[in-house]
Order: sequence, then C-alpha cells, then structure tokens
Amino acid sequence: MHPGAWLAWTMSAGMVAISATNPFYLLPLFACAWIVHALKQAPGAGARSFKAFVIFGLVAIVTRTALVLLGPVTRAAVVAAALEGLRLAVLLAVYGAFNSVADPTRVLRLAPRRFYEPALAAALALSIAPRTIAAAGRVREAQKLRGLDTTRWRGLVALAVPVLETGMEQAVTLAESMDARGHGRGRRSHYRPERFGLWAWLTVGLAAAALSVFLFATRTGDPSLTMPAFPLAWPHANPVLVAAILLFALPAFMADEAGAR
Repeated sequence: MHPGAWLAWTMSAGMVAISATNPFYLLPLFACAWIVHALKQAPGAGARSFKAFVIFGLVAIVTRTALVLLGPVTRAAVVAAALEGLRLAVLLAVYGAFNSVADPTRVLRLAPRRFYEPALAAALALSIAPRTIAAAGRVREAQKLRGLDTTRWRGLVALAVPVLETGMEQAVTLAESMDARGHGRGRRSHYRPERFGLWAWLTVGLAAAALSVFLFATRTGDPSLTMPAFPLAWPHANPVLVAAILLFALPAFMADEAGAR
C-alpha cells in the first residue's frame, strides 16, 4: 500500500491514543496496531522492530508506575500512572506498526523538493530502530558462531559496542552517499510517483473518520475518554468510540495494490 496512507494511519492513530486514558479504548487500539503488523508486515528488520517497541512500551508502563512510589502511594495514583504509561506504550506500538509496514525510503520520496531536508531527517529517524535491530541481530548471530553466550546481562556490553560501531559506519556511508548524490547542492534524484490507489484512499478515509469521532468527543467533553481515578471508579466505554477505533484494523484486511506493499 502507498506509504502516504500508512503515514496518515499512524498520525491519526497516534492522536487518538494521546486523547484518552481509558483502557477500553487504548487496549483495542493496541490490538489494531498488532493486527496491522501481523497481516501487513514486510520482510526485514522493520517487522522485527515491532517487538522491540512493545517491550519499550512495557518498560514505559513499569517506569511510570514506579515513579509513584517516590511520593504518597494511593491506589488511585498507581492506576492513573499506569494508564499514562499505557498511553505511551500504545503510541510506541502504533509507531512500531508503521515501521513494520512502511519503508522510510519510500516515505522520503513523497516529500516536496522544498521539504526534502526535513523529510530526510524524519526518514532517518524512522529507520533508526529497524537498522539497529538488524545490526544487533547480525552481531548476536556472529557471537553465537564464535561460541559466546549472548543470553546473560554481561553479554550486553559485548553486543552494544559492535552495534554502535556498525551504526557509526552506516552513518558515514550514508553521508558519503548523500554527498555523491549532490545533497545540499541543489540536485536531487527524481522518482516515479507511486500510485495512490483505491485501498490507500480508503485507508486514509477510515483513519480520518476514526480521528474525527475522537476529536468531536474531545470537543464535547465525553467523560469516557478518561479513566476516573480520583475517586477511583470503573471506566465506561462509548460504543461509538470503540467502533471508531476498530476502523484502524480494517486496512490490515485490504488487498495489496499493484507495485506496492
């Protein structure tokens, strides 16, 4: 599918995630991100990075909850902190799903000429996680072939140094390739525009519709968007908002367009 459609999907899902702390909205949104990753992932490091983003999300939940222990501890404060961590975890899952289905290089090609430099920086940022995962996998495999134990904590140092060295080498290679292509000197390679087909437009429409429902709920002050923590109470879900979230899963079941992923 056209990478621009996945970019719109990611931005819309991310805005929905930051608009709510209700687990009845956040958990279905995480499920949608997982479904998109599972059914639309492309072979490569990007697909493997989704697991890393989920792990980082779990760390965020634990860390945010643990911070409550530094002050007065109440059940309501713990729940509120855990839900804030969950919101960040869902954001990371959405970002991870985007990394698994869209190639940052294809996203870079969408940028107009005047925005090429910011788009290049964004594309490089998007590709950091997949490239790091790929480098870590190669280093770990090489260490296993040498008979080194890669499962213990002390093995992390032996793993981190080669990964960082590989990252530096890739950065130098990228800089040399950019210089060879005349980046920053007024020249830029031209690419054939990718076809924005029916499924891509439908994906954008579904994402925009889901986001619009949540923006309207935020504007009208829908109380179900937030988890009642002070005092602590069981959250309630608006069926319309739940249905809107499920729209984010539908692109996973759409057919691939010709010449696109």
